[in-house]
Amino acid sequence: MTARAGNEVDVKISGDAVVATGLSTITSDNQTYQIEDTLKQVIKENTPVTIYDNGVVTSEKYTIDRLNGKIEFETIDATRIITIDCTYLPLMTVAEAHTADFNDEVETLDATTFKCNYRKRIFGLQYAYGTLSHFNILDNLLRNALLKRNMVVLEIKFTEIDEPVRMYAMLEKNELKLAVDSIQDTTVSFISSGKFYH
Repeated sequence: MTARAGNEVDVKISGDAVVATGLSTITSDNQTYQIEDTLKQVIKENTPVTIYDNGVVTSEKYTIDRLNGKIEFETIDATRIITIDCTYLPLMTVAEAHTADFNDEVETLDATTFKCNYRKRIFGLQYAYGTLSHFNILDNLLRNALLKRNMVVLEIKFTEIDEPVRMYAMLEKNELKLAVDSIQDTTVSFISSGKFYH
C-alpha cells in the first residue's frame, strides 16, 4: 500500500449561490449524468432545476443528487444530450488551511430484551464530524457562516485522484489561537446534516 502525503489534501467550502444555465453533463452509463464542471456540481437545496435533453425540457422521470450534481433517469438511452439549468453553490478552497480532522460514525443502539444475559446492539444513525484549522487571515468566510448560522457544503479530497467527500455541514465552534511566537490560527468544528457522500 502506498502512503499518501498530508499535503495532498484539498478542503473546499461553498460560497454564495449562482444561477447557471446550460451546464453540460457527462455520463458513463447513459443513465446517470453529472455536471461536468466540478466547481459547479453542488446544487442549492430548495431551488428549481430544469433538465434538457437535446435542448428540450425532458418529460422523463429522474432523481436529483444535489450534493454531487447528478441526474439519474429510470432508463438507459444513448441518444441523450443532457444540460441543466440550476442554482449552484461554488466550491472554493479554504485559504491557508493546514490541518483537518474528519470522522464518520454510526451510532450503536441498545436492543437488549428482558432475560437476556448479553447486550444486543443494532446500528443507528450515521453522521460525520471534525475540525478544520487555517491560519488566521482577512478572509472570514467560515466565521461569518457560523455567526449567521448558515448551512455550508464541505468537500474534502484526500488526493488528486480520489473522489471527494461532500456533506452539508453545520459549523459549531470557531476557536482563535494567539501566541507571540507563532502565526494566528483558527480552528472550526463542524458536524454533518443529512446524507454525506464518500
